[in-house]
Amino acid sequence: MNQDRDLRHNIPPKDARERINRRITERVVHENMRRIEYDAAHGPPGLRQFSSHLRQVVWPRNFKLEKLKKYDGKENPENWITLYEIAVRSVAGDEHIMANYFPVVLDQAGHQWLLGLPEDSFDSWEELRQAFIDNFIATCKQPGNKYDLERIRDRKNEPLRDNIRRFSNMRLKIPKISHDEAISAFIKGLRFHEALRSELLRKRPTTVAKLLATAKNYADADDAEKLIREDVRGAE
Repeated sequence: MNQDRDLRHNIPPKDARERINRRITERVVHENMRRIEYDAAHGPPGLRQFSSHLRQVVWPRNFKLEKLKKYDGKENPENWITLYEIAVRSVAGDEHIMANYFPVVLDQAGHQWLLGLPEDSFDSWEELRQAFIDNFIATCKQPGNKYDLERIRDRKNEPLRDNIRRFSNMRLKIPKISHDEAISAFIKGLRFHEALRSELLRKRPTTVAKLLATAKNYADADDAEKLIREDVRGAE
């Protein structure tokens, strides 16, 4: 192209930058006016289950939540939503952002519940939060209790270490169980490890940590004895 006919080469760099910045500003203003006009006619964008007030949100720049598992209806909703709130606040989000981003972190069960509600069901994050908990608390997977722990019993020819592992895994699923209840359940479940049972009854531990330490010592002794027997059989 002939440079004499290309008018861009006749515009000083400073003027070119000013024109570009002015066009960008005009475009932003135009988009904002269109958004204002749309909101005035239809309300802010977002779910109709949220009130117009709740749908008014200013998103932080580059807003993004990292590694947040979607709610699938199985976890305790109160525990899950507390972690969600922490995640949103960690990236400078407020309660309006919590509400408007909420559908993104729901799985199919959550979508069916939320989208099936009437328009203007929620005017605040607190209302949405409580309704979510109330709906899923009864259907989520419930934590275990002390009776589940009492069902953990040792099995004939089962290594003691395996029994300890099963007991410990179940105990982690029971949020509110006392040391005394857990210790009693463990002792009650010992049917084929009489030496350990007698020791725990003779000198009852006061904490689960002490219980498991004693049980581990017996498990170590059982493992050592097993190795000795195997060595003897191998030497014969």
